Amino acid sequence: MIRSGRTDLPLSRDPSVRLVPWIIGLMTYLACLMLAGSLLLSEMLGQWTNGLSGTVTVQVLPQEQEAPELLNERVEKLVRILERTDGIDEVRAIPLEEIAALLEPWVGGTASLDALPLPRLIDMRLNVAAPPPMGELKTMLSNADPGALLDDHGIWQDQLADLVIALELVAGFIVLLVGLATIGIVIFATRSGMAAHQDVIEVLHLIGAEDGYVARQFQNLALTQGLRGGIIGIAMGAATIWGLGYAADHIDSSILPQVKLLAWHWVVLASLPAVTALIARSTARRTVVRSLTRMV
Repeated sequence: MIRSGRTDLPLSRDPSVRLVPWIIGLMTYLACLMLAGSLLLSEMLGQWTNGLSGTVTVQVLPQEQEAPELLNERVEKLVRILERTDGIDEVRAIPLEEIAALLEPWVGGTASLDALPLPRLIDMRLNVAAPPPMGELKTMLSNADPGALLDDHGIWQDQLADLVIALELVAGFIVLLVGLATIGIVIFATRSGMAAHQDVIEVLHLIGAEDGYVARQFQNLALTQGLRGGIIGIAMGAATIWGLGYAADHIDSSILPQVKLLAWHWVVLASLPAVTALIARSTARRTVVRSLTRMV
């Protein structure tokens, strides 16, 4: 009777076996990057949505050859009207200096900005429990000042959400393809090993070895290879993510929010080696059992 703990097939000595962990590592690396990108996109969308939730902006367009004093009076008039409107908790006219600071990286210094007819902005924070109807608010602003435009960020948020969802679907599809490719690699390596050791497998059958015993020889090897490859892939992925994060921290941008992987994101990524190893183990076992069944 053959004990299940023994290893009678010299599978680890096959030349093709040495390349399998590295190929699986590459697949895990790609899956890690795609999964990390999807998690970062979701986090970025959440930050943008939370930052704009309950806020609207009013643009006050300057008229042709309008003096700055008259434009300031129009802005102050709208601020007083909005402060008396139900459903609005806070109203703030954004100073021209803040607007100029936001535009300076694109149009140059303050001397260039002085020549531009910059619109004035009014930032409002709505009452989340009882916000005012957007249609009535737009009509009221239009009647008070024809040059006042209300932007509730709704269209922009919807377009951004659609873009993020599309990118997440693409990332998920790539992760699926990577998983299928990993399964294909394990199947190919397992069948190659069975073909190379077919004589030994037949001898094992003759001395009483069952199909489950032979399958365990391959599944244990696949488990080890999958775990090694997964660790290699996640290590390269973590290094890449850290490098990209380090580069992003040194980019001075007021448009993009500071988004980093959270603790639970890293837990999900750290589980990839275990998932890869279990997939490799299950695939190898199914491949061996099916192949042995056909040989009978």
